Amino acid sequence: MTKRRILLCCSAIAGLALAAPAFAPPAGAQALTQPGGPPYGANPYSTKASNLPSSNPASTVAPQLPSTGLGSNATIGQYLSVARSSLSAGQTGRAQEALENAETLALTRSVQYSAGGQPDSSPLVQNISAALNALGSNDLISAAHYTDLAMQQAGPS
Repeated sequence: MTKRRILLCCSAIAGLALAAPAFAPPAGAQALTQPGGPPYGANPYSTKASNLPSSNPASTVAPQLPSTGLGSNATIGQYLSVARSSLSAGQTGRAQEALENAETLALTRSVQYSAGGQPDSSPLVQNISAALNALGSNDLISAAHYTDLAMQQAGPS
């Protein structure tokens, strides 16, 4: 390399080093990271149900919902049980999380390729969906009723 190239490279590196503070977050601000890490582990966080179809959310970004406390091998019945107890306690965010997990498990099924585009119309899925819609309308009594029906259809937890 010529002296000129070396001088240009050093100048560019020095210029980047001086500009680096302009790209850093302001003092006291948290840098955004992947979900699950700070600040997502603590903020945004909500104990209230949100972004459900009938709730007409003002924001397209849903806050993190509380954990159900169940492991990765939980059954539909266990999720529904957590949803029911959460509804009784007025913990709508935890109930929503449990109902969504139960619905995901209920929708996980094997079907013929030709039937892949048809929605699952089983009573279990319909009752979980109705519970989520009632929760979105802040109708906790109906949400609990549909959760009870889904628990009967899911069988023992």
